[in-house]
Amino acid sequence: MRNLIQFLENTCISNSDKMAIDAADGSLSFAQLRESALRIAAGIGTDCKKGMVVVYLPKGKDCLPAMLGTLYSGNAYVPMDYRAPVNRTKLIFEIVQPRLIITDERGKEYLTENGVPVELLCGYNSLIAENDPISDEDITKTIARTQDVDPAYMLFTSGSTGVPKGVVIPHRRVINYINWAREFFSISDNEVIGNQAPFYFTVSVMDIYLSLATGSKLCIIPEDKFSRPAMLIEYLNAHEITLIFWVSSVYQHVAKASALTENRPQFLRRAWFVGEPMSVSSLIYWMEQLPDVEFTNLYGSTETDMTICQRMPKDLFADGLPLGQACANTEALVIKEDLTVAQPGEIGEICIRGSCLALGYYKDHDKTQAAFIQNPLHSDYTDIIYRTGDLGEFRNGLIYFHGRKDHQFKHLGYRIEVGEIEAIAEKFPMIKNACVLYDGEKRQIALFYEADGVIDEAVYRRTLMEDLPIYMVPTRFVRLDEMPFNANRKKDRPLLKAQYLS
Repeated sequence: MRNLIQFLENTCISNSDKMAIDAADGSLSFAQLRESALRIAAGIGTDCKKGMVVVYLPKGKDCLPAMLGTLYSGNAYVPMDYRAPVNRTKLIFEIVQPRLIITDERGKEYLTENGVPVELLCGYNSLIAENDPISDEDITKTIARTQDVDPAYMLFTSGSTGVPKGVVIPHRRVINYINWAREFFSISDNEVIGNQAPFYFTVSVMDIYLSLATGSKLCIIPEDKFSRPAMLIEYLNAHEITLIFWVSSVYQHVAKASALTENRPQFLRRAWFVGEPMSVSSLIYWMEQLPDVEFTNLYGSTETDMTICQRMPKDLFADGLPLGQACANTEALVIKEDLTVAQPGEIGEICIRGSCLALGYYKDHDKTQAAFIQNPLHSDYTDIIYRTGDLGEFRNGLIYFHGRKDHQFKHLGYRIEVGEIEAIAEKFPMIKNACVLYDGEKRQIALFYEADGVIDEAVYRRTLMEDLPIYMVPTRFVRLDEMPFNANRKKDRPLLKAQYLS
């Protein structure tokens, strides 16, 4: 395989009439999904230089045809957060310099009002209505001119300087990842996948392409269901969902509400979790309530996708939940500060090598070279590894997580750089210094600030929401008479943590 569209092409041979997407705004069969994607490809054009096409649509049935249509045209897609602050959205547009932005009428009006050139904007419905599908010959040409190392899509992550980073993902990575998952978990076309993750978040890649590769139905669960655990379980049953891949915080929210005690997912067979570490008590609750469900811990990042995996045994682990072992065509290394291999029981940085790696950060060679480095264990040939910034250790052949090396943290499944929040926070008038800490126990983002004058924190919070996604907006504000600094004139985070979060 060379191009991700081959998953859909192969599935349409045997499952063309089967439902591919079930969403609140409608459904599509695999044949209809392909037809719409081919019309999108025709509107984009298949005979031009490869580039980036932004998909700026609300999460629903139209997103996948737009994404796949971009691939059929020979380009790479950039899925965007439709509800992100316009300043962040425009900043990403400036970085990407897209050939085209596929959106709906509301999106066109909103972006035009905020200064996005109208010539870049193309309506989804217009592309579908005004174009005939590209031909089989054009599809063959697209596949033939694709190398599996070519970009398939780009996802943006939080950046330490306040500027989001675009992670460029090649076709090869997803092909390897999905083929591994299909074989490892024995996935057939009988699954019904319950999607939770936004399409601009790397976790959704499994949902989307596992469906396309196997002929399984992808059910896009409405976002409001996740804030109401009882309704979420009812939804799983009503749609006969058999497989879920959710961030850990969702499982913990359901467990805290004891939602499985009254009603249980009757069709669920597989439950995978990812993101911040899973609460052992929450996992025990799920496993006790659903003894026949297979639970699996997956670990990864936007730069690597899911690379380490561990099925959870019924008796769990007395010394914590392991991340597990590396997936196919992937090696996980634990490297110490002196760039030697950590021995079993020694803590070091988790580093990843193999077919899972992204191509790097878009138009940012310095950050790419800092994170994607030559394997320090040898210099015999080019051998790139990704430094995750996560600390871990090998124990009994399994990798265990020991927190972050730097100031990143995971919140609600999202990896966040404190520097991005701080950079935005310090733009506010009268703010002299801002420092962000994450309270993992309370799952709370805390903003410590030093200011000239009195700050209305409600106004401050609303101002931050103009530039930050809601999941990055602090929920706790602490005013300091003076920001503490250490001997190197860096914000004294350990001191603040000891005084306020311990």
